[in-house]
Amino acid sequence: MAARRISRILPAVLLLAAALGLVSCATSRGTTLQRVTSTQQRSSGGGATPPQEPTQNPPGTTSGLQVLTDPSNVEVYIDGDYKGLSPVVMEEISVGWHRVVLKKQGYYDSSGWVQFTGDPLLYQVSLTQIIGFLRVTATPTNVEVLVDGTSTSGGTQQVGVGEHEVTVRSFGYTPYTATVTIAEKQLTALDVNLQPAPFAITAFSLPKSSVNPHNPGTLGSIDVDFSVTGPGTGRLFVLDGTGTEVYSRSLPPFTTWDQAFTWDVHTEAGAALPDGQYTVSVSASGDGAETATTRQATLTVDSTLRVLPRSLWSGSSGLLYAPVTEVLPPGDFQLGLLGAGIATTDLSSIQAPLQVGVRLGAVPGIEVDASAGLIGTSTVLPLFGTVAARWEFLPPRDAVGTSAALQAKLSVQVSTSQSSTGPLMTDTFANFSGLSVEVPLELTLGAISGLLSFGVNGSFWYPYLFRADGVTPAFGPVTWLYLRAGILLDLGSVTAGISASTRTGQLPGGVAFLAWPTPFQAGAEVHWLVPGTGIVVSAIVAGEYEDSANYYFMGGAGLGIIY
Repeated sequence: MAARRISRILPAVLLLAAALGLVSCATSRGTTLQRVTSTQQRSSGGGATPPQEPTQNPPGTTSGLQVLTDPSNVEVYIDGDYKGLSPVVMEEISVGWHRVVLKKQGYYDSSGWVQFTGDPLLYQVSLTQIIGFLRVTATPTNVEVLVDGTSTSGGTQQVGVGEHEVTVRSFGYTPYTATVTIAEKQLTALDVNLQPAPFAITAFSLPKSSVNPHNPGTLGSIDVDFSVTGPGTGRLFVLDGTGTEVYSRSLPPFTTWDQAFTWDVHTEAGAALPDGQYTVSVSASGDGAETATTRQATLTVDSTLRVLPRSLWSGSSGLLYAPVTEVLPPGDFQLGLLGAGIATTDLSSIQAPLQVGVRLGAVPGIEVDASAGLIGTSTVLPLFGTVAARWEFLPPRDAVGTSAALQAKLSVQVSTSQSSTGPLMTDTFANFSGLSVEVPLELTLGAISGLLSFGVNGSFWYPYLFRADGVTPAFGPVTWLYLRAGILLDLGSVTAGISASTRTGQLPGGVAFLAWPTPFQAGAEVHWLVPGTGIVVSAIVAGEYEDSANYYFMGGAGLGIIY
């Protein structure tokens, strides 16, 4: 059943993986962006270093002798000494001629001579598989043959030597499985007579145990998955807590094993089901059979479950700079790619943040978020990563009300400079390296929600604005408070919002929010859930403001999936 669920979202995953060119232009004024860039350079080991000439290595090689094989995990012997399983690199190898022998069970040995001159050398070989032949004849003739779980063509076919599990199956018949031994250049024949299978429903399941029919598109629907052993017909029906039928539909005739149907959790008249417990059942019988087989599962309809697109820009789901209190139901997830661009008007300083984020409903009431990415600049390439967990300890009771959560988040941002590596002192995402604990609060008034979050962050490094000179890195420990706020608008397939974040000076030295020159970040965003799919298209505008002479803003776009 998991494979069928994956197959439904695979096109969206491939579309997400192919998303390129998401970064749009932006601008800035004053020294804020220059100071951020300067801080990245200094915290990575001093100013920008001049580019070095690349090493002229052959493609795919490293220093020494590198051995690559197809397939991999081949035993490698150099001059009779075992060197490990391929791919393998030998950096300490003498200049001169060496004999290379490659061995792997089920393949012919390969040997050859290489001359190592001291320069990087790649030795690449494709081994030849030792094969035999398998011929399967079966009754009935319209069968599927699987060798070690892989479907193969009928008739006589080449198979690697050794033992293999062969399964022969046909819809409506009991599968036949046997272990056969294939010898080199020999034909192994298998004659199978399949027997008719009694009709049965197997592996009945609902991938989601809870659903909110008011969520847009596929997010407010459920899939009904099951398997049958042979041809037949059936009916899907739903009963409420009193045993009253609230929905039913006839299923198309069964022509294959796996069956999957989608229901929008509405009555036949088109009304969304009210909150409560429901029983989803499938009753089916084989062709010509009088007795029906029934399988069922329990479904909870809960209108407080909000499965909607959210940003992970600041390391936890919500708006760009303010987390929400809601959590995804267990098994639901969101995956997204978001990119933006920052540049001074003269293009002397450029940054291009690119982030991949994922949300996952772990257990009831708890969501786990993770994100990773890079900040492309003209000098260094900072990397960042965040893991957060949120517990909604006060869920909303209905569409109008309050909710609260507790969130813990671990973040890190490091330099990848050639001269030095280490933490960066910038705070571009209001997500500085360290451990934070926040209490998100939310007031929901139908489609509009107000967000407010208080959090304390502890770190072993000082953000650059804590320093007198504005850029010098310093070792902590240090703590400060974040204040985040936002307004969220959920309009079905369109979600939009504005949010802002600021921080105090280091504790306990005063708690003066918006006390200049402490900057604050702000952003606006919109997310569109493509109708009939789980694909999310996003657009953002965000920036940091210190005063009228020092600010920057950026624009960007993203692509994701939610299920």
